[in-house]
Amino acid sequence: MSSIDTDLLFGAAEPDFESAPPLPVNLSDNIDASVDFSEVQLDSELTEQSLAEAPSGVLALDPTPIEGRLRHVALSVPEEIEECSGFTLFGRRIRSLLYTTDVAVIKNSNADAIFAVYPFTGQPAITQALLTVAEAPVFVGVGGGKTNGKRSVQLAAISEMQGAAGVIVNSPAKPDMVDQIANFVDIPVVATVLKCDALAHAKIAAGAKIINVAAGKDTPKVLRELRAHYPNMPLIATSGKSAESIRETIAAGANAIIWTPPSAQQLQTDMMKRYRAAEEAPGPDPTEAIFDPVSAADVNPLENTPADIPIPDELIARGHSVHESTHTRQSPLGFFFSRRRRNHR
Repeated sequence: MSSIDTDLLFGAAEPDFESAPPLPVNLSDNIDASVDFSEVQLDSELTEQSLAEAPSGVLALDPTPIEGRLRHVALSVPEEIEECSGFTLFGRRIRSLLYTTDVAVIKNSNADAIFAVYPFTGQPAITQALLTVAEAPVFVGVGGGKTNGKRSVQLAAISEMQGAAGVIVNSPAKPDMVDQIANFVDIPVVATVLKCDALAHAKIAAGAKIINVAAGKDTPKVLRELRAHYPNMPLIATSGKSAESIRETIAAGANAIIWTPPSAQQLQTDMMKRYRAAEEAPGPDPTEAIFDPVSAADVNPLENTPADIPIPDELIARGHSVHESTHTRQSPLGFFFSRRRRNHR
């Protein structure tokens, strides 16, 4: 073993760094390092779809949609609605809202939420029936026209206790009504607006968390105006009959689309036509629906629908008078005792 090897092995010699000659290297204080990935090619194993070997052959690892033998989604929302950004409601992403109160349609649709508004005074029994069958969040109407004030606040509170995801007020609802409901319940208030005007701004300031635009053909215009004022406000609207109109509504600023599905009566009529045609000339399976879902989304549910059906005052007065005359003419037990007397004769 040489003397150099023994010195390094036993530590007899220590390197002298001070006497070492300087290296001719100039280092900058600021070093800017970047990597351009534009020309990087990933291995095909990382980009190709994963496959798995099974007894039946090589299968893709994408999960197979689960459908029942008899139960399947008969009404799928238009695929264009999936292009929506959506809004988050209690941790759930909402892109499509199904405008219907038909429990059969609700049960057989894949919409993210239910938009339950009907042209009658709000009734908790109807809300409970919808919540019983729905497998998605349900937004229910609580008035805003003939039904307003304290009754609408009470309906909103009951709807929250029943399990509704939100409450909807019609376009005639005043900002103070929105304020009362928003301060009374812990679910969002959906306010319907017809324009981007002072009334719409007042409803938002009063506590409306979601805005439903019901402006007909002017819906894209109103959406753009509202989006300019409220970048983060969830905006929903109906879109029209075609895929192009859905995309136009989304591009104008809608986070979610309200879709009007065909009614159960329409679907039944279509099915019976196919049954009769199959009897005359056998062809495709008549149980397979061929209904165009996009063409059904035509009318905004709150655009041309009255807040509820008004009952004439004279009819109400007449009802009270009949009840009072009946009450004064016969006691609650009079009918019972009169029947007993006739039976003893």
